[in-house]
Amino acid sequence: MSVLQIVESWGGWSLIDDGKPSLWFPEREKALEIAHIMADARNLFGGISTIVQSVHNGKVEVLAKY
Repeated sequence: MSVLQIVESWGGWSLIDDGKPSLWFPEREKALEIAHIMADARNLFGGISTIVQSVHNGKVEVLAKY
């Protein structure tokens, strides 16, 4: 199982890939778009189950499961 998290950081949003900082975006929507694309691709092409989460104000919200 793989986990992609969108976390507020440095005035924007970081994409955390299985616990490792991967990418940074100035807009939340773009970060989410890329996270969903990555999760879908992992599932379709690699058979890896992937969860997309948002972490905001200390709260973790599961947005999608692929």
